[in-house]
Amino acid sequence: MSAPLTLYLARHGDVHNPDGILYGRMPNFRLSELGREQAQAAGKWLAEQHPVTLYASPMQRAQETAGIIREALATNPTIHTEERINECHTPYDGTSHEELEKINFDLYTGTEPPYEQPRDLRRRLVAFVQDMRKKHAGETIAAVSHGDVVVSAFMWAKEQDENDIGRSKTQAGRYQALGLPEFYPATASISKLVFQTENPDEIPAYTYIRPY
Repeated sequence: MSAPLTLYLARHGDVHNPDGILYGRMPNFRLSELGREQAQAAGKWLAEQHPVTLYASPMQRAQETAGIIREALATNPTIHTEERINECHTPYDGTSHEELEKINFDLYTGTEPPYEQPRDLRRRLVAFVQDMRKKHAGETIAAVSHGDVVVSAFMWAKEQDENDIGRSKTQAGRYQALGLPEFYPATASISKLVFQTENPDEIPAYTYIRPY
């Protein structure tokens, strides 16, 4: 049975990326010094919310962010690695930001399996959340994930179609139109998702926090 839950879904901190590429699921992309500072700010803020446990994507930048956050938490919880909040699987890994700007970072139009569509991100995110509502009934937890997974949570909370990621080659500014105070979720920003009932179909209340 589903239950109330408060989930703080953080994006990882800024990444050392001197070549300006989409690093996606590529290995060995670590936090920059700025990213570490951002993660420390996220940890300090989250410490005041008292999450009982911490989950993180398997990517290095998410694991490093989670480790820094854990240092700020009084309970020093174990970091649980969670594949369902991993970065999107896209054929554009390694593509320069300059090239991706030409298509408004639309990583999805025209791609086919094994690569993911927005609905794939939404479904694995929702599956993760539903498990958390059972495992951590009535509790507060935190998780570290990636930009488009955070966007997927935002679009879910705004009751948009599961295959709507809020941007395409010709579309921009949707997130702000729907109430996000930034063009895109900032690195080490935190999205608060609150479930108040036992209804498994409950749409979460959403709050966006930039802790620095």
